[in-house]
Parts: sequence; structure tokens; C-alpha cells
Amino acid sequence: MTAKQPTPQEPSSRVSGKEWKLAKAPTRRSQMPKALKQAYTERMAKTKQHDIVRNLAKSLTQEKIDEKRRKREITEERKKIQEEKERVANLAAKMSANKLKRLKKKAGNLKGR
Repeated sequence: MTAKQPTPQEPSSRVSGKEWKLAKAPTRRSQMPKALKQAYTERMAKTKQHDIVRNLAKSLTQEKIDEKRRKREITEERKKIQEEKERVANLAAKMSANKLKRLKKKAGNLKGR
């Protein structure tokens, strides 16, 4: 007579043996209904789109700031040039006035001789 040895079978899952206890389910971490939940890929796509819009807005505002700065620099440069012209003109007028004084003085000296 050949006796077959019984192979020990491992249970697929551990059962408590306490029939009055309820089977546990994984904890639900989110209270949102399934209809409102979004998949990770959808959330990431939305985030990526949001980042693109934000970067575009940043670049546009930076362009505006750069344009204002450029205009301000041009205005300041023009102002400096204008002030320099006025200073030169004042110097020239002063010099010509001094020259006129000298010429009048010289002419006065010539008359007396």
C-alpha cells in the first residue's frame, strides 16, 4: 500500500477566525466622491498647463518692465544731452559777453587817445 503524503497548503489570506469581526478594507484617504476625483495624469497635465500660462504671463510682464526701463533710459539720455547743450550755450554767451566787454573797453581806450 502506497500512502500519499498530504502537501501542506498555504492559505491565500489569513483569516481571523473571529466571525463576529468585520473584514477590514483599506482606509479611504480622500473624502471626495469618485466623480470629482482626478487621475494623477490629469492633475499633472493641468499643473503643466498652469505652469505654461504662468511663465507666459511672467515673460509678458518682464517685457513690459524692460520696455519701460528702456524708455526711461532714453529720456534720461536726452535730458543729459539737452542740459549739456544749455551749459555750452551759457558758456558761449558768457564768453561772448566778456569778449564784448573787452572790445568796448579797447574801443574806449582808443577814443581817448
